[in-house]
Amino acid sequence: MSRETGPLDAAAFAGLMAPLEPFGDRPHLAVGVSGGADSLALALLARDWVAGRGGRLTALTVNHGLRPEAGDEARAVAAWMEAADIAHDILTWTGPRPVAGIQAAAREARLSLLEDWCRRNGVVDLMLAHHLDDQAETVLQRLGKGSGPDGLCGMAPVSYRRAVRVLRPLLSVPGDRTRATLETRGHPWIEDPSNDDATYQRVRLRYLRPALADAGLTASGLALTAERAAEARSERLARLNTRLAAGVCLDPLGFARVDLTVLLAPPDSEARDALGRVLACVGGLARPPRADALERLRRHLMARPAPSAGITLGRCHLSPDRHVSKGWLVCREVRHLPDPQPVFSGSAVIWDGRFDVSFMREETSDSPLVLGALGPVGWREVRGDPERTNGGEPVAVSHTVAVTLPALRTPSGTVCAVPQLRYCDRPGSAALAVRSRFAPRVPVFGGGAGHGRCGLHAGADGLCQ
Repeated sequence: MSRETGPLDAAAFAGLMAPLEPFGDRPHLAVGVSGGADSLALALLARDWVAGRGGRLTALTVNHGLRPEAGDEARAVAAWMEAADIAHDILTWTGPRPVAGIQAAAREARLSLLEDWCRRNGVVDLMLAHHLDDQAETVLQRLGKGSGPDGLCGMAPVSYRRAVRVLRPLLSVPGDRTRATLETRGHPWIEDPSNDDATYQRVRLRYLRPALADAGLTASGLALTAERAAEARSERLARLNTRLAAGVCLDPLGFARVDLTVLLAPPDSEARDALGRVLACVGGLARPPRADALERLRRHLMARPAPSAGITLGRCHLSPDRHVSKGWLVCREVRHLPDPQPVFSGSAVIWDGRFDVSFMREETSDSPLVLGALGPVGWREVRGDPERTNGGEPVAVSHTVAVTLPALRTPSGTVCAVPQLRYCDRPGSAALAVRSRFAPRVPVFGGGAGHGRCGLHAGADGLCQ
């Protein structure tokens, strides 16, 4: 943890970036820039660091529209970035706003917009300007909510979303150093009035910071707590990944076979974690179900014979595997699947939080296709047309799995492609090319694809052409 004071220079910033390696040759990085002191300092430091590697940097500003000045502030950032010779884009948050929890919703919308830009532009590293004081406030907030060890880890220097690595190189740096960095350069910044609005808990905690420090509860001490909690979590995740690799077989069709004797072995807390990871992956969730629900499921699976109808939790259906002794199947539940949605040629859609679907037509057409779940009617249609499925081979997939797969239909409702089943309505034709890849929000195996006894491999795409 940094004990330095004063402005950050190139050498200090290089030291902060070193633990975030690797970056590859001539890297293209993105940085979120709101116009505040922290993100502006990060952008200017990152510009010089990237240039030294022959790479490039793009600054991204989200116009959240929550204040009348937001548009003018985004344009001011654009002017500053142009003067600094940094490429810049403004991303606009559209759509409805929640009545409550607006700050949390704005943070998630901002991250989603930044990630989507990175995915569309082939950028895998996104930098954010959270610093040591932000980390301390996060730990305090989570302490107040009764968070467990994982919550007390706070923010990670490196974390992963579906399409990007999120990097926080300033996490060990006090906020006054970013302001000193801009002051040294004579560079202005924007003060967000919401940072002084005591309506928000984070701001109230900020006001308490001097009193807490006098009582011995310093920002650096809280950040050290997060660092040690993260170290313990890393060790626990290593054990969890070993358990999952031994007890879970993940299929590219989006279901899992699990060995409960392995998955539910003591200690109970790690058995709950394993169940939660599997359910989040197969269910397409952003996070596992709550710990109390997982504990009820664990006890149920340990104590009782399986009900004939199976068990549901976290958008998943769990049932005994008839082909494997003590094995269970975890499949996506058939309820609460996404409503059909129109998609156009060239579209890329994350469907149901599970599948990355894209398609392309060779001929020019303004009419969309419809993306939705295959469903029982579609499954009967596909199963009755084996010549157009899987190269003419019989389809060896259960009804429960098949009906939850993504399918493209014509506007009239005819199934024209089910990429996971290699089903196309015009075999051998290049007029329609569809690709679908199982890419859940939460991977089962922490090390990524290809782990486990029969893990998901990167080449396991569904492809119709």
